[in-house]
Amino acid sequence: METTAGAVIDAALFRLRRMWARPLRPRRIGDAGRPVQMSNLMVVGAVRQLGHELPEVTVGAVAEYMDVDPSTASRLVNDAVGAGFVDREESQVDARRARLVPSAVGRRVLDAVSRYRRQHVDGLLADWSEEDRERFATLLARFAETSAARPPDLDRLDAVITEALSGEGDRASE
Repeated sequence: METTAGAVIDAALFRLRRMWARPLRPRRIGDAGRPVQMSNLMVVGAVRQLGHELPEVTVGAVAEYMDVDPSTASRLVNDAVGAGFVDREESQVDARRARLVPSAVGRRVLDAVSRYRRQHVDGLLADWSEEDRERFATLLARFAETSAARPPDLDRLDAVITEALSGEGDRASE
């Protein structure tokens, strides 16, 4: 097991991602067969934020904001609409498009989950000193900003995966 700072951070981020997504899976609203997905809340959050920045929020704007392909954004938005978290309304700018707005349910669930998560984090950090909490918040925010400013090279990642699939990368781990 690697113990470099990068390896430890990578493992921690993976565990955190799983932890934050897990509480939402079993929860359902309305349709008993439709789980509340983290992706639904990510779309609601994107639509809400973009609504403060743009005259109208479209699937294309959501794709750009979430840094996903338009087809992926379309699927995510459709899921959020189907779950009742986002509404499609007629565009006031272009009749060929729909504008997206968070539904009342979407806003309530996003706000409730955000409050819960903040309270949970506060609880996790309750026995940390104020100095440690502030330092952690500063460093984590800095890490997030750096990550956003310097995203991974996806072409390089594709090459690494292709190499691993072909077995060529096996020699590096020996």
